[in-house]
Amino acid sequence: MILNQEEGGRKRIIKENGAIYKVLAVTRSGKAVDSRPRIQIDGDWLTEMGFIQSALVQALPELDGLVMNLCNENINYSELYNETKEKGGALNRIYISNQRNLRGLTLVVTGQHIYRGGLKHGDALLAKCEYGRIRVRRVSGNVRLINVAKTQDDYTKKSLPMVFLFGEWLNDIGFPIDTLVTAKPEPDCITFTAHDKAIVYSELVRLARKEKMRLIQVSPRYYSAEIPEAPLISVTGSCVDRAGFVLGDIFAAEYEYGLIKLKKLDPEKFGFPEEQKNSGGPV
Repeated sequence: MILNQEEGGRKRIIKENGAIYKVLAVTRSGKAVDSRPRIQIDGDWLTEMGFIQSALVQALPELDGLVMNLCNENINYSELYNETKEKGGALNRIYISNQRNLRGLTLVVTGQHIYRGGLKHGDALLAKCEYGRIRVRRVSGNVRLINVAKTQDDYTKKSLPMVFLFGEWLNDIGFPIDTLVTAKPEPDCITFTAHDKAIVYSELVRLARKEKMRLIQVSPRYYSAEIPEAPLISVTGSCVDRAGFVLGDIFAAEYEYGLIKLKKLDPEKFGFPEEQKNSGGPV
């Protein structure tokens, strides 16, 4: 598995076995009253997969996701259009974005066919990108995909990896603001456990020292105008190092009430079908 950090680590992708994996989300396009679902894929790495500027892409709904096929430049457009409509899909073209915060090759898919793939606004997605084909799958169940973020040592100014969990979802699973939490690092895993407020603090400190765990407290952080504060859990330093996480890693946060287990991402667990040797090229 190879990590590729573009633009100083802000855009992260994984390369494995000839495929590129990228974390996405379903957002909204247009005004609220008539908004449509939207999926955006961007990055210069698209050219490695054949998706160059002005290339025509066929997006078709599949179970729990979409498949986006690169179209042959010599294809009969009217026939392709009719075939795509019959399958409930749409045609799109790659363009170069000139937005201030987004420059470079961009593929935007929007429309009702996203709903037909079982997706909705707010869904987290994982995209598997191979030459001539991009498959998108919904991240379902009690799982969130999260990047190992970057922070800076106050003294040495050296960049350090940081595990950063944030949002209203933490309230729902027993990690509200001010909760005491132990973080236990193991190879390729960090386990966060929430502790009841009735616990004796000195006993929890002894437990953390005995088990070589990090003791932290859930802190508040600004969320939005409607929800001023949301819970934040963050750890860095030896706790992250002992788990083997490095800057830019993408991991799966599997959770239940009072427990979050972070594991390195295994993309093949997300229901991508096996591609035949001759598939994956332009249609």
